[in-house]
Amino acid sequence: MCGRTPADDGVKLQVDHKIPKDWGGSDDPENLQPLCEECNRGKKADFATYDEHADKIRKAIGHESVHMRIGELLKAFGDQPVRGDLLQLVASPPGRYQEDWQKRLRELRVLGWVIETTRKREAGRVRAFYRLKSAPPWPKGVVRSEIRLRERERGY
Repeated sequence: MCGRTPADDGVKLQVDHKIPKDWGGSDDPENLQPLCEECNRGKKADFATYDEHADKIRKAIGHESVHMRIGELLKAFGDQPVRGDLLQLVASPPGRYQEDWQKRLRELRVLGWVIETTRKREAGRVRAFYRLKSAPPWPKGVVRSEIRLRERERGY
């Protein structure tokens, strides 16, 4: 993560799970990466702030589709609001970066999802929260393709 190497900087590397095992990550090589001790500790500390939601993250993070990762996390919270940074984390898990996760969230509305957005001050900053009001079943086939089809039908 920091770019330091054992050869150039003398750092010791540790094996890190890109998606933590508590969140459904595996020991498969594609979920493993080398990190220096400092980066690994920092990542663990950052991810630990989300551990209270590990069961909900686990339900969502494994989906291939970013729309389904976002949607399944919203569904896992029921009628409770979800902080935007948690949605971003699930939309862009390590190895599956999603630059515009907010657009993917908005695209769920094309499928008929009703999502309420609120903002509130928390710990000295304004945070966005998203609450799922209603969601129809997932379309058959590829979610992104269905969204594009409906957008064309509506002239988007």
